[in-house]
Amino acid sequence: MEAPDRTLVVAGAGRVATAVAILLQRAGFEVTAVASRTHTSARRAGERLGAPVASLDRLPASGIVLIGAPDAGIAEITGRIAQRLRANTVLWHLSGSLGTSALAGAPRARPAALHPVQACPDVDAAVVNLPGSAWGVTCHADLRPWAHEVITGPLEGRPVDVAEGDRPLWHAAAVTTANGIAAMLAAGETMLGGIGVVDPTAVLTPLARGALRNARTGGGGAATLTGPVVRGEFDAVARHLDHLRARAPGLLAPYVLVARVVIEGARRAGRIDGAVEKTMTKLLDDAQ
Repeated sequence: MEAPDRTLVVAGAGRVATAVAILLQRAGFEVTAVASRTHTSARRAGERLGAPVASLDRLPASGIVLIGAPDAGIAEITGRIAQRLRANTVLWHLSGSLGTSALAGAPRARPAALHPVQACPDVDAAVVNLPGSAWGVTCHADLRPWAHEVITGPLEGRPVDVAEGDRPLWHAAAVTTANGIAAMLAAGETMLGGIGVVDPTAVLTPLARGALRNARTGGGGAATLTGPVVRGEFDAVARHLDHLRARAPGLLAPYVLVARVVIEGARRAGRIDGAVEKTMTKLLDDAQ
């Protein structure tokens, strides 16, 4: 089948969908309408895109419909717009954990699940962060060349083909990484704030950036694990635990959890001695 034309309707004006539409628009796609379940979100996105606001029940014909709704709303929006879609319209959602089956309510459309592996707290951040990101691609084989072209071209990303049944694990990996980093950064900030460090984020951000750089160039996260847990520095870990218990008891459990994750990753990569693993695990068990 031939590629769809470059007209785009946004149905569900979430922050990622709005950012994707902005990037596509910059590359010459025409955003012909924005619709959403609330008029406020549709109007806000329409203003950003210079596009008219439409009802979900009265979408104009287009080559592509981009659904930017939460997972629970994708099937609902698909059902509402199905009768307005012309044959072979590309119907594209951004969910990480759902595949094309979520779009089954529009049988005349060509379904695509294209998910960016990126943290997008707002539209402006998404516009900056999305270029260079990996995208999980799940669609019929005849649509795959188009999906890869859109991702590598106007979105400046890297397509990764993901099987329909693998979408939940694909998304779990993204969620674990993005929110794990942010959550552990928050814990570290609290620890430093508790000893009077004025700007703990400025202290820890270069460290986090360096760890990510090491993983990218050194063979992955497991291959570049470091620190007292991997090295078997029991006295250092015991001091951490004692001081957390005395001065920041609410952060003891997160510290122990991270240490266990480090041990598991190091074990899988053959980076930790069996005796060290056993002794370190007991030290952590005894801490709680």
